[in-house]
Amino acid sequence: MALKPSLRDVISQLQAEGVLAPDAQALADTALASRQDLTTGTPWFVRMLTGFGAWVASLFILAFISAMVAVAEELGAIILGLLLTGGALALRRMGKNVFLSQLALSTGLAGQILFIGGVGTFADSVKAGTAATLGLELVLLFLYPDAIQRFLSSLSASLALMLLLRLTVSGVLVDVALLGLTVLAHLLFLHQGRLQTGPQSSVVTPAAFGIVTALFSVLLLRTWFHGFYKEIFREGAAELPAGVLTLGLAVVTLYSAWRVLEETGVETGGTAGVTAFATLALLSVLTFRTPGIIAAAGVLLLGFHRRSEVLLGMAVVFTLIFGLSYYYDLQLTLLAKSLALLGSGLVLLGLRLFVLRRFPAAEEVR
Repeated sequence: MALKPSLRDVISQLQAEGVLAPDAQALADTALASRQDLTTGTPWFVRMLTGFGAWVASLFILAFISAMVAVAEELGAIILGLLLTGGALALRRMGKNVFLSQLALSTGLAGQILFIGGVGTFADSVKAGTAATLGLELVLLFLYPDAIQRFLSSLSASLALMLLLRLTVSGVLVDVALLGLTVLAHLLFLHQGRLQTGPQSSVVTPAAFGIVTALFSVLLLRTWFHGFYKEIFREGAAELPAGVLTLGLAVVTLYSAWRVLEETGVETGGTAGVTAFATLALLSVLTFRTPGIIAAAGVLLLGFHRRSEVLLGMAVVFTLIFGLSYYYDLQLTLLAKSLALLGSGLVLLGLRLFVLRRFPAAEEVR
């Protein structure tokens, strides 16, 4: 999840070195954030064994805690959960070696589960447990100095927010909140370089990945498990039609495409910009019943822009998953579906040929 310079930063560096023609506007912002890997120099297998030892050590702690919880029940689970979470936070801030970090992580996760489960059981309410999850994870997102925990906190808080809204407000507002999370994820990645130099620099990337994972998780539930997805609604609640949600996600993706083109110095009103916008718009129209496809296309765009293999991998995997859903959702015969796949493949090949001829790749600099 490490920060990588965007295309704009790379172009600016090449211009500064004289490889490309200078552009005053592009040279305005070339500062990049730097991160140091604290585990550099330690073999990977040593770190793995050390982390494994920390997780084994935490099992003995959990066994002791389980016995105490069985006696103290719900209130004991809440108190012990808070103590474990606070102790893990203090332990993580004391040292940065692999053993302490993994021991603190495993202990902290156990404490969070105890606290959330205790609150939900004590109040006998799913809403209370969900609200406790949202509040606790938001606090840990900013206080706990660990990328894995911050990713998990961002993911858990996003899912808890969606579930809490489902249990309390209209389903339409839930889908609006989903669009809001999408906008937030895109903005975090688009402005990642600048945000990484701010006071909360270590929160940006894990939070962005957590929100994207939550987005894909909700869309996966809505697409493949729609029956269960609707059961979470309150009785009589409605939801946005799939086409409307697709339109909203398409608007966010088109905005990100416009920002990327602008940062790379490509004229948005030129042939390249119009081609990109038209392709994304056509994709959203053709797949209006499967909003996950245009959402995956937006993440794929961000992955190329940030040069992130993790984002690219996530986008490709979920594109295939949502593509299968789109295929099975077509109200067509198998022959018609086969012809549709053949036709779409020919269209994509033709588009690739057009792009290669109209926008030839620059000669690689050696």
